[in-house]
Amino acid sequence: MKGSQSREQSERIYLDLPLLSPSRPDWAERAAGRLDIFLADHAVCEQQAALTALNLVAHYPEDDELVERMTGLAAEEVTHLRRVTTLMRRRGLRLMRRRPNPYVRGLRERVRSQAEPRLKIDRLVVGTLIEARSCERFSKLLEVIDTRDAEVADLLADLGPAERRHWVMFHRLAAREAEPVWFETHWREWLEYEDRLIAERGDSPRVHG
Repeated sequence: MKGSQSREQSERIYLDLPLLSPSRPDWAERAAGRLDIFLADHAVCEQQAALTALNLVAHYPEDDELVERMTGLAAEEVTHLRRVTTLMRRRGLRLMRRRPNPYVRGLRERVRSQAEPRLKIDRLVVGTLIEARSCERFSKLLEVIDTRDAEVADLLADLGPAERRHWVMFHRLAAREAEPVWFETHWREWLEYEDRLIAERGDSPRVHG
């Protein structure tokens, strides 16, 4: 089964992650126990990811590399959305409306500067952290769901590596815009902030719950 084959791949993903600490151990079990909520929330996250990518294109149309990468990302996120919604329809599950995401909101609230290129850097850093945490959580859930639900396991086996590509891409785009030493310090501050933020999460089976 594809999910089973991805376990070694998941270990490689964990080693690459920049995150300072893992999610709470009980989150994956909570999500596995309420896949209806997890899948519906994931569909919302895919919508938001596509919209965020296109929003970056709208803000920075002069950045050719960013435009190329973000339009490709938006197309990929829509493909993921269609895959999730197809799976949900087969199971008789309904999509949910957009709802507040405290984790994402918490990250965005830390974007304090409106001056460029600092604003651009922070927008891309926020994207990096969201994708990295999603990568970690999809991989954790795959470990739990692997032998319980082959269909969801196959989905997660694809999503984990995809999120890894995404966070690496966001990070590289952000790093282009700054002096390396300054960026490393800035990035570390963001990682520490994210670490405090995720420590408060885990009670909900949502993607960033």
